[in-house]
Amino acid sequence: MEEKDNDKIIVLKQFESAIDANIAKTKLDAYGIPCFLTDENLAGLYPLPNMTSMQARIHVFENDREQALQILMEEN
Repeated sequence: MEEKDNDKIIVLKQFESAIDANIAKTKLDAYGIPCFLTDENLAGLYPLPNMTSMQARIHVFENDREQALQILMEEN
């Protein structure tokens, strides 16, 4: 089966804090945007700033990118 371009999963954003990553995921979930986190456990165990390998990442489908960014940029 061929992978469609709009089905591609991308890293939307990286977070230094697992808490911030989970807040972002909860917000996207509330708007019905499918997403998932990776490396949130590493970010929690090793909360070092400016260490991209230790940051939590939120992933979305590429076709949801613009809407997801708008949602995360909104104030509460």
